[in-house]
Amino acid sequence: MYATDPQRKKNELIPAKTSAQLDEIKSQKDSSDSSERVLLSFEVLHEISGRIRLRIPELKGNEELSAAFMQAVQRVQGVSSATANSWCGSVTILFDQEKITKERLLGKLRTLPVAMRQSGVSLPTFLSRIRLLARFALAKLESWTPPIVQLILGGASFASALVGAPALITTSLSSLAVLPIAGRAAQTALEEGRLGVDGLDGLAAILMIAQQNLRAASFMTALIGLGEYIRELTAQRCQKMLDDLLGLAGCSAWLVKGNKRICIPADQVTVGDTVVIYPGELVPVDGEVMTGHASVNQACLTGEAHPIEVGEGSHVFAGTLLAEGKIYIKCSANVKDSRAGRVMEMVKSAPVYETRTQNYAAHLADKLVLPILATAAVCGLMTRNITRVMSILIFDFSTGIRIAAPTAILSSMQRAGRHGILIKSGGAVERLAQVNAVVLDKTGTLTLGEPQVTRIIPLNEFDPDQILSYAAAVEERLHHPAARAIIRYARQQNLAIPDRDNSAQKNGMGVGAVVKGAQVLCGSKRFMNSEKIDIAGAAESEREILNNGESIAYVAISGQLAGLISYADKLRPEVPAVIKALRKNGIKRIYMATGDHEYSAQAIAKIAGITEVFSNSFPEQKAELVRSLKEQGFTVAVVGDGINDSPALAHADLGVSLHAATDAAREHADVLLTDNDLSRLPEAIEICRAAMGLVKENLGYVAVPNGVGIFLAASGAIGPAVSTLLNNGSAILAALNSLRPLFIGEWTKADESNTALIESKTTSA
Repeated sequence: MYATDPQRKKNELIPAKTSAQLDEIKSQKDSSDSSERVLLSFEVLHEISGRIRLRIPELKGNEELSAAFMQAVQRVQGVSSATANSWCGSVTILFDQEKITKERLLGKLRTLPVAMRQSGVSLPTFLSRIRLLARFALAKLESWTPPIVQLILGGASFASALVGAPALITTSLSSLAVLPIAGRAAQTALEEGRLGVDGLDGLAAILMIAQQNLRAASFMTALIGLGEYIRELTAQRCQKMLDDLLGLAGCSAWLVKGNKRICIPADQVTVGDTVVIYPGELVPVDGEVMTGHASVNQACLTGEAHPIEVGEGSHVFAGTLLAEGKIYIKCSANVKDSRAGRVMEMVKSAPVYETRTQNYAAHLADKLVLPILATAAVCGLMTRNITRVMSILIFDFSTGIRIAAPTAILSSMQRAGRHGILIKSGGAVERLAQVNAVVLDKTGTLTLGEPQVTRIIPLNEFDPDQILSYAAAVEERLHHPAARAIIRYARQQNLAIPDRDNSAQKNGMGVGAVVKGAQVLCGSKRFMNSEKIDIAGAAESEREILNNGESIAYVAISGQLAGLISYADKLRPEVPAVIKALRKNGIKRIYMATGDHEYSAQAIAKIAGITEVFSNSFPEQKAELVRSLKEQGFTVAVVGDGINDSPALAHADLGVSLHAATDAAREHADVLLTDNDLSRLPEAIEICRAAMGLVKENLGYVAVPNGVGIFLAASGAIGPAVSTLLNNGSAILAALNSLRPLFIGEWTKADESNTALIESKTTSA
C-alpha cells in the first residue's frame, strides 16, 4: 500500500523545479477558493505494459472525488486516459511508456493533490449518493445471504410448510428466503435500469406469500437457493483447481525470527520478512538473497529448464524450485504481488461467463421478461384470476440459462484442468471448440527446447571418445545450449571429463582451453577459420549434417581438426501423433512458423508430418500469417512458448502455450498446457467441443419446459406449484447436467480420441 505522509513531505527539502514541472503544477491548481486539496493512498492491483489498475479506498462510494481524481490524473504528462469505478474504489490508467515510466507515474500519484469543492451538495449529487447508499446496502445483503444461506432459508420454509407449522413461522421464513431474490432484483434495476428475472421471481413469490400460498412460495425459493448453491459450489471447486495448477496452493514458508524458524503459510509472509529456503522447496515469495548460494529452477516462470546459480544480491521468484543449496531471502513482494501471484490473479480475474452462445441465449431470455410480465397482466385482466398471474410470473428463461451455461463451462474447465489443460475463460472454451487452423512454433514447442548430441564424426584418426571428453572439458561450466548438450552426452556415455586450464572464450564463436597438455578448440566454423584450422576434409560430413537440419560443433586438438559433433533440438515424441489427431479432429490448416533456417525447419516438419512451413520468420511475420488466415475465414490457434511468439499469440483467435513458457507467452495465451505435453492440445479441443454441446443441450432443457409451461399456466391447466416445479426444476436439471464433466469418469468421445493418441504416441516413440 502506497501512502503519503503530509507532515513528512513538509520536512523534506524541495528540489528546484524545471519550468515544465512548474507548468504542470500550475495546471493542477483549482481556481476556486472554496476547494480543499487531499492526498490519496492507493494499492496496485494489476499491471501490464502501458496499463495499471489501482485500488483507492477513498474513492469508494464517492463519485465526486472519483471525477476529481480522474481529472488530476489525466493532466499528468504521458497519461492517455483514466477511468474510475467508485463502486469498488478502483481506477484504471492507460499511459505511454515512452513518455512516462510506471515507476515515475506511481511517484507522481503519491503526491498528486486532488481538489475537492466544499460548496453545497446539488440534487444530482444527493441522488447519486442515495443510489450509492442503496447499492452498498444491497451489497451487504448479498454478503449476508450467500447461496448456502439462501438454500437453508428456502429449505427451512418449505419444510415448515410441509409439516404444517404455524402460518406466522412459515410466512416469516418464506419472507426471509425472498429477501436475497428481491435484493438481486433491486440491484439489477439500479445498475442496469431494467427488470430482471429476479424481479419476476420476487414478484411471484411475494404474491404467493400475500395469498398465503406458502407451500408454492417456499418450494420456489428452495429451488432457487439450490440452483445458486450448485453454481457457487462449482465455481469454488474450479477456483481451487486454478490455485493448485499454479503450484502455490498450500505453500508454506520458514520465517526467520532471531534463532527460531517458524513454519507459516506463504500468504502470511510480508515485505521485509526474512525467509530460509531448503533444497527441494518452492520459493514462497519474491525476494533478494541475503546469504547463501543455491541452484534455482525457474522453468515455471522463464521456460529455462537449466537451474541458475544465485547468491548474495540475486533475486528469486515465488513458485520457482530450489534444486540445491540453502538461501536466506528478504521478501520484496508477498504471494499476491509476486510475479507468479500476478499470473494467478490474471487467471482468477479472467471472465468465465462470456461465450457468444450463452450471451445470445441470456440476452434473448432477458428480452422475454417484459413479454412474460405483459402476458401475466393481460391474463389477469381477462380472467381476474390471481393464481394464473402468479403461475405465469414464475416462468422465465434466464434463471436456467444463467445457472446452467456457466456451470457447464466451469465444470468443463475443471475437467480440462485435471488433464493438464488450464483454460482461462469461457470465451476460450468456445473459440477452442471452433478452431480449424493451427500455427505451431518450432523451438520449445514442437521440439524439446534443449539440443541433444546426435553423433560424433571423427577425422584425422582421432578417437570419438577422446573428441567428446576433450570437448566436454572445454565446454564445462558454460551455459550455452550446445555446451550443455555436449557435457550431458559425455556423462551419458560414462566418460571421464578431464580438467582444463587457461580457458578463454573467443568473441562468442567458441572456447579454447588446455586439456592434458593439448590446446583444444571447440566452436563454430568461423571460429576454426579465425584460428587457422584446416577444415577442408570435413566438407562432405558438414553438408550431410546441415541437410539433416542439425547444427555442428567443430573440435580441434593441437592445431588439427579432430572431428565434428552434430547436435539438434529433438522433436517431442508425441508430435507426430498430435498432428494426426488434429487432422482427424477437423483442423484444416496446420503450419509450422519458426525463425530457424530452412534446412532445420524442413527436417523437423518432415518428421512431424507438417507440410506447410514458414522458416526464417520474424515475430511480425508470424503475426502477419495469423492475420492472413483470419482474413480467409479461419479460426486460428497459435501454439508458442517464447517472447517472439507473443505478437502471433496476441493476434490469434486463441493462444496456447506451455507451462514452461516465458512470462510474455503465458500472459498472451488463453490456454496453458500445464504438464508441457502437446498431446493435450487435441484433447482440449475435444473437451471444449463437448462443453459447447453441453451448453446447447442445456438451453433446450430450459427453453422447452418454460415455453410449454407458460402456455399451460395461461390456460389455467397448471397452478403455481407445478409452474415452480417446471421452471426451477428445469433449471436444476440443466445445472446438474452441466456437472457431468465433474462426476462422470470419462467423456466417451474425448477419451476415445485420447486413447488413440496415446497408442499412436507410444508407437511413434
